Amino acid sequence: MTRLIRSDATVRPLSVSVVMGALAIIVLFFSALFVLVGITIPTAFTGNEQIAMTMWFGMVFVVLAVMLDLYRKYYVPDELIHKKRRPKIVLRREFR
Repeated sequence: MTRLIRSDATVRPLSVSVVMGALAIIVLFFSALFVLVGITIPTAFTGNEQIAMTMWFGMVFVVLAVMLDLYRKYYVPDELIHKKRRPKIVLRREFR
């Protein structure tokens, strides 16, 4: 039913790999910061600690979104799939 017209291997630059590695380290840092503060100060939560922990956990998701976008752009192959269409049936009509 469908036919693959083109499948190009994407260019995988070294710089993107280095950036994704650095972003993974940043995610680990914010996750460790979140867990460390959550374990060491479980009873003394005021508004400031909760706001800081929310920001750190939000940064984890922002960095993960950037990593996903880089992965999708540089590591997922570009494929164009062409679906066959049913041919149109055109009846011949005579001009008056």
